Amino acid sequence: MKFFTTFNPVRFFVQFFLILIIIGSLLLYLPISTTKEISYVDALYTATSAVCVTGLIVKNTERDFTFFGKIVILILIQLGGLGYMTITTILILLFRQKASFQDMFLVKESAGITSFKNFRYFLLDVARVVFLFEGIGFLLLFLYFYFIQKMLLKTSIFHAIFHSVSAFCNAGFSSFENNLANFTYRLFVPLVIAFLFISGGLGFIVWSDIYWTYLKRKKSKINLHTKLVLFTTFFLIFLGTFMIYILEFNNTLKDFPLLNKIIISFFHAVTPRTAGFNLISIGSFHYATMIIIMLLMFIGASPGGTGGGIKTTTFLVGLLYPFYFLKGILPQRIFKRRLTTLVIEKSVAIIILSLIFIFISSFFITLVEKSTSFIEILFEIFSAFGTVGLSCGSKINKLVSLSYDFSNISKIIIILAMFFGRIGVINILKVFIKEKREHIDFPEEEISVG
Repeated sequence: MKFFTTFNPVRFFVQFFLILIIIGSLLLYLPISTTKEISYVDALYTATSAVCVTGLIVKNTERDFTFFGKIVILILIQLGGLGYMTITTILILLFRQKASFQDMFLVKESAGITSFKNFRYFLLDVARVVFLFEGIGFLLLFLYFYFIQKMLLKTSIFHAIFHSVSAFCNAGFSSFENNLANFTYRLFVPLVIAFLFISGGLGFIVWSDIYWTYLKRKKSKINLHTKLVLFTTFFLIFLGTFMIYILEFNNTLKDFPLLNKIIISFFHAVTPRTAGFNLISIGSFHYATMIIIMLLMFIGASPGGTGGGIKTTTFLVGLLYPFYFLKGILPQRIFKRRLTTLVIEKSVAIIILSLIFIFISSFFITLVEKSTSFIEILFEIFSAFGTVGLSCGSKINKLVSLSYDFSNISKIIIILAMFFGRIGVINILKVFIKEKREHIDFPEEEISVG
């Protein structure tokens, strides 16, 4: 009974991810997992990247890991992408009729559920969404690899499963040596991959709402959360595609046909939303393009999805907040609905704390990695914190991320960035800072700001 009275779901959430990362790192450190010797820091880096569905690599997945090692990475991606609490609670519901409040709270923390209403149906929707999209992705990729690429049967199955899971979980890991660079002119695979990571990034809440509203007709209209996610997602996709197309038209895209330019621009506009796959070397982009991509990486996917970042809804609320403040119409009103003060305060807090963490990380890595340009370091940190996986690339080994060139100290900072970005800065701080409610009001006094 004492466990339930002292139970802290956020602390459990953090502890589980830590344990999963440690177990994964130990498995990847085994000789059976790699084709050549690997340091423990690199094994820890790879395990963290997989569990936090980031995709940054200091070892080439295709060359440096055995089949066993690749399976370990794939399992870590699946567990990290969906969230252990979601998976375990689904199993709980399969074996008993009623989920406890603690079970529901765990899933609420990991999946971003806004309420406990229709909780059991929501979890079943999670299972449907996962198996549906990963199944569709596997089938399409398998057919292409086997019949078009003429790969061996077992090779086609493995690559299809690996990329389907990695894409839907927004991990960015690829079982191909050059990521997706070999498919720059064969765009079927990039389009399937994009379909998968956009679907995973939208979030289970959105798919559940769409399912019960438009397919089952149990609701008359979608909720505000779904409206905000869809609006922000498609706006960012359109804006990102347009900006990359314009900025890279006479640079990295100059030798491609028009259709390829548009699709490559689209792909690189959606992949920063925590997916991490790439068709073109990021290091060859204009700095202006890299700034746009860093913004997209910082925003990330949507609540309850498989991706990271501060989330689309957080970005929208934080973006609109100054304008509503200037107009004097707080709390904010969006789509004829009023947001609670708590939502607004939490959104602003997430943005500020995230930027502080990125600033501190970049400060220390810049001190250590004096020979690396600041923009490349900053890009790596944004990618790690957003759990994206895009990188300017190593100067020593072109097949891995820039972190390959870093010292162990800098690698550990990137590991922390991936962990903080996946768990959330606020959730991490909640483990160490006890909530305190004041029952005494103090007199107000104004200060000059701005």
